[in-house]
Amino acid sequence: MVATLALVIILFDGGLNLYLNRILGSAHRAVLLVFLGTEISMAATAAFAYYLLEWGLPNSLLLGAIVSGTSPSIVMPLISRARVTDEISSVLSLDSALNGASVIIIALVVLDIMSTGTAQNGLAVAGKALAIEFSLGALIGVLAGILWLWVLTRLRGETYDDILTLAVVFLLYFIVESVNGSGVIFALVFGLVLGNGVRVPKLFTIRRTIERSEIMKKLHSQISFFIRTFFFIYLGLILTFNEPRLIILSIILSGLLLFSRYLAVLASSLGSRILFANRRLLTTMLARGLSAAVVAQIVVTSEIPNASVYPGIIIAIILVTVLISSIEILLFARQARAEEPQ
Repeated sequence: MVATLALVIILFDGGLNLYLNRILGSAHRAVLLVFLGTEISMAATAAFAYYLLEWGLPNSLLLGAIVSGTSPSIVMPLISRARVTDEISSVLSLDSALNGASVIIIALVVLDIMSTGTAQNGLAVAGKALAIEFSLGALIGVLAGILWLWVLTRLRGETYDDILTLAVVFLLYFIVESVNGSGVIFALVFGLVLGNGVRVPKLFTIRRTIERSEIMKKLHSQISFFIRTFFFIYLGLILTFNEPRLIILSIILSGLLLFSRYLAVLASSLGSRILFANRRLLTTMLARGLSAAVVAQIVVTSEIPNASVYPGIIIAIILVTVLISSIEILLFARQARAEEPQ
C-alpha cells in the first residue's frame, strides 16, 4: 500500500513541476531512451543469467524484464534536487515514468508465459498491452485534468482544495487501474495538466483557466517526501544479506546495467548537443526501485521454479543502482556550485 501511495504521489508531484513546452520538445528523445534502454538492459541481463549463471531462458528473460527500467520514485526526486537544464529534467522525468509502467507490464507478460507454458505471440501481446495501457492512462489523465481545472475555478479560495485534488488523484488512479489502464501514466499526465493550468485550456479554446499556486506544489512536494521516506524503509525491511554471493552477483549486474544504459544514452543523444554533454548524468540516473520491488514480490507468490532467488538479487540491485545515482547527483551538484560565478 505504501509503495502504491509513493508511486502515485511522486508521479503526480513530478507532473505538477513539468512544463508543457519542455515535454513536447523532448518527448521523442525520452521515448527513444526508454525503448533502447529497456531492450539493451533486458538483453544484457538475460544473456548474463543464461550463459554465465546457467539459468533457463524464461527465468533469464524474467530477471532481465524486472530490472530493465529506471524508477520514477527515485529518479524524479533526485533530479529535482539538482540544477539540471529543462531538457535534461524533462527527458529523465519522462524516461523514468514510462519505464516504471513498462517494466511491470513486460515482466508480467513474461511471467504469464512462464506460468501458462506458451510463448505464442508473446511480443505482440506485450506490445498491445503497453499501447492500450499507456493510451488509456494518458487519455483519462488529459480529460480528467481539464475537467478538474474547471472544478477548481469554481472552488477558488476554498481552504482544502489542495487536499481534495490529492484525493481525486487517488480515486482516479484506482479507477484507471480497474479498467486496465496505466495508473502511472495517468498520475503523471493529470499532474502535467494541472501544472499547466493556463496553457492547456487555451489549447482546447477553454476560457476559464486557473494557475496552480506554489503553495499547492509545495504541499504535494512535502507529502511526496513523507511517503517516499516510508518506501525506502520498506525496501530496507525486505533486504537481507543472508547470501553474500547474491550481493556480489547484484553488483556485477548493476555494472552491466550501467554499461547498457550508457549505450542507450549515446544512441538517443545523437543530434542533441545538450544531451550528449550531459551523457554522464543521463547514464548514472539508472536507479531501479518501486516497479522492480513490486514485481519481485509478485514473482515470489507465482510458484515458478527458483522464485525465491529473485527478491534477494533484485533488492540488492535496487540498492546498488540507487547508490550510483545518489553519488552522481552529489558530485554533479558540487561541480555545478564550483562552476558558478563568484
